Amino acid sequence: MSRAMLSQNTRLITVHTTIKAVTKILCVEIERAIQKKKKKRSVWVRTWLQRKGATNSIFKELYDEDPREYKAVMRLTTEQVEILLNLIAPKIQRDDTLMRDAIPARVKLEITLVYLSSGISYRLLSVFFRVSKASIIKIIPEVCAAINESLKDYIKVSIFFYS
Repeated sequence: MSRAMLSQNTRLITVHTTIKAVTKILCVEIERAIQKKKKKRSVWVRTWLQRKGATNSIFKELYDEDPREYKAVMRLTTEQVEILLNLIAPKIQRDDTLMRDAIPARVKLEITLVYLSSGISYRLLSVFFRVSKASIIKIIPEVCAAINESLKDYIKVSIFFYS
């Protein structure tokens, strides 16, 4: 090989090596910048939300022992709640996953009925039912849509409501 070709090959190898090094440095810097921007969660699930049972037992006791008070809270009799639950449960019940248990259809319905009957805030519902506020924000429209779909023959809504 001639000296000119060796010189040109050496320059190409040097340029190629330099490009690889610069690319690697840029990738490392970009990765660092992304890691800095990622917000680390301090809490994935609040510990008090993991302790289920208190609200469920209160509503279970009201349901079993004091139907009049249950009706005062829910604005529906226990029989009406059962009928409604049987109608909408297949539409609102989810499967448990490896990560967490699904919120039962009964709890979803009770959250929605308490919200509709009292207008209580999502934050208070979250504390009262030990369900995250983010879940409640999704639950209430989902249950209302299921109720509307299940009872569409009995619920009449003005055509002006949708316009």
